[in-house]
Amino acid sequence: MNKIKKILSEYVDLNQQISCVTCYDSSFSKILSDSGIDIILVGDSLGMVIKGEANTHSVTMQEIIYHSKCVAKNKNSAILMADMPINSYVDEESAFKNSQEILKNNVDIVKLEYKDQHKIIIEKLISNNIPVCAHLGYLPQFFPEAKDIRIYGKSDNEKNKIFNQAKILDEIGVDVILLECVESDLAKEITNISKTPVIGIGSGEYCNGQVQVLYDIIGVSENPPKFSTNFLQGSNSVEEAIKKFKNYVSKLNTKNS
Repeated sequence: MNKIKKILSEYVDLNQQISCVTCYDSSFSKILSDSGIDIILVGDSLGMVIKGEANTHSVTMQEIIYHSKCVAKNKNSAILMADMPINSYVDEESAFKNSQEILKNNVDIVKLEYKDQHKIIIEKLISNNIPVCAHLGYLPQFFPEAKDIRIYGKSDNEKNKIFNQAKILDEIGVDVILLECVESDLAKEITNISKTPVIGIGSGEYCNGQVQVLYDIIGVSENPPKFSTNFLQGSNSVEEAIKKFKNYVSKLNTKNS
């Protein structure tokens, strides 16, 4: 078991919820770290919130590396996760090369959106001791239209597919599973059967942790998703808003749900 999985598994064993927030620069990285956020994610959501694009598809390796370098300067003890952008893991060779390039910048773990054809790619990364977070449910790199933002796993076919994908990822030994917009009972079932820590965004309150986009937390996103919460409302500062999110997550109790 590598260092990242050991840390996160200890949270799960102690029923301590994992908090994860996106970040793109050094100043906010310090605020998140000082507020006790467990995972700071350099997400390809920067395509929308930084670049003003309609989706994540314009984000490049160079941009992920640049923003990772910025965030790493003040991440302190937080785990730094970075997205592998679109077309950076089309095969085993590119996935291995690009994940190594990202990890060189004080990044602790890479995240990629999982479809069935990525199993062999993830196995390649794991066999080379590269920490991996696998992303299931709504996959922005593969579903770019606004209509694709919905709850996944309501139909039997979709539920079985996501459940079986999570089982495979758990068995091959990914470090974290991220569920985005997955039906909450399905997310709970996956969390309960997985040895791997499961964090969720828009997937109910029954995962081992919660993810939210920084700009949604502080209320500056142009079109925040329905499942997000503006924690800056009623707060006196950005720091207080981040701590409110952390406190909200910490009070969720997976084992008693």
